[in-house]
Amino acid sequence: MAGLGIGGVLWHVRGRCPDDRVLSGVVVSMLLLILSAQALPPPTATWQLLSESPVRIECAQGLPWCRSSGLVGVDPATAVRTFAQLDQHVAQMGAISVVDRLEADVLHVVMDYPFPFSDRDYVARFTRRTEADGTEVFGWTSIEHPKAPVDPAIVRLGWSEGEWSFKPEGGQTRVGYLWQSDPGGGIPDVTAVYKQAGYLAIRDIATACGAEILKP
Repeated sequence: MAGLGIGGVLWHVRGRCPDDRVLSGVVVSMLLLILSAQALPPPTATWQLLSESPVRIECAQGLPWCRSSGLVGVDPATAVRTFAQLDQHVAQMGAISVVDRLEADVLHVVMDYPFPFSDRDYVARFTRRTEADGTEVFGWTSIEHPKAPVDPAIVRLGWSEGEWSFKPEGGQTRVGYLWQSDPGGGIPDVTAVYKQAGYLAIRDIATACGAEILKP
């Protein structure tokens, strides 16, 4: 079973073998674990508060997820347009050093980590949807892409997944960032990394929009 993707797992479940029922039960359990690891946190998740200001930052208890949010002084249309053109705003962002658009919906993002830690990167395919309350949500899932080979000097976050949200609020925009929280590599104080990542994500969007964070 080693090395099988989800498609390979399903093939074995449907196949015939002397211990088919036992194998099917084991493999279905493995498949459920794979899918749950990739899924967004459930509505029943319990969130632990890490910071209240200048942005609100929380991490899910027992799950590898964190989220941050802040009210940014810019109208939603501008915020959404800026994010959709993220590769054109790298110069305004302090936590991101590279954003390469590999396809219309695929970005290669390099995150600038302070010395002595190696930078992190991921390649993500983005989707977009509009919620009933007008919130624009950009979801992303990491993929492999031939135009962005692994750089041995950078830690590739191949498991990354998350969402950005832009919600209208009194003429301004509430920006939300949800991300898988394992930063990869050997980092002694991951809580500090979570706080920094949550704050810089909202700050960089505000800066790219030519605006400021008004409140958490």
